[in-house]
Formats: sequence, C-alpha cells, structure tokens
Amino acid sequence: MTEAQANTTRFCARVIGPLMVVIGAIVIVRAGDLALLIPAILQDGPLAFVTGVVLIAAHHHWNNAAAIAISLLGVITIVRSVTLMFAPSVLAGLVHTALTGGPSVIITGAITALIGAWLRFVGWFAKPAARS
Repeated sequence: MTEAQANTTRFCARVIGPLMVVIGAIVIVRAGDLALLIPAILQDGPLAFVTGVVLIAAHHHWNNAAAIAISLLGVITIVRSVTLMFAPSVLAGLVHTALTGGPSVIITGAITALIGAWLRFVGWFAKPAARS
C-alpha cells in the first residue's frame, strides 16, 4: 500500500467510522420508530448514488481490512442507490421484512456501530503501518 493510499484509507475511516457509530446507535435506540424513518431513507437514491460514486472514486483499493471495508461500503452504497432508483419496491420489501423479523434490526445496528467504532479507531488512533 502506498502512503497516499494509506492516507486515503485513514481519511475515509475518519469520516465513515463516526457516522456508522451514530447510525448504529440510532438504529438500536430507535428500533421501534424505524418504520417512521424508512420512507425518508428510501427517497435518497440519487444522493446515495453520488455518495457511493465519490467514495469509490476517492478510495478504490483493497490492500488491508480497513481498505476492503471502505471500498465495500462504497460498492454497497452504489448497489443500494441503483436499487432505490430502479426497483424501490424491492428494497422497501426487504426493509419491511427486516423490520418485522425480530431482533435483526438490533443486531444490524450493533454490527454497524461495531464496524464504525473499528473504522474510527483505524482513522484516528491506529498507528500507520511501517513502510518497507
């Protein structure tokens, strides 16, 4: 991994990590209210698409676990946004299934928060790997 790639990964981790912690916490704390929030989330296809494209354009390497996680998040964001724009009912059906599927919402929120905490650590506190 070049120094520029490492810096890009750290920067993206600094931005995405705290955001994922907050989103995960909101999902956990407001699990009962998510049905009210979902319609607004399902209307942001173009914005999500631009976000995913920018993330992939800025960060498209797969050299370590953090880089892979960030690049995968970009790809997932693009897939989600394209689905929102071309087949919103498919995504709405999946969301409805998840919301009525027992503890899956809480588990998803916890996983999101944990990944966010890890990325936050990578971005802000982990020491850069020594160059060869």
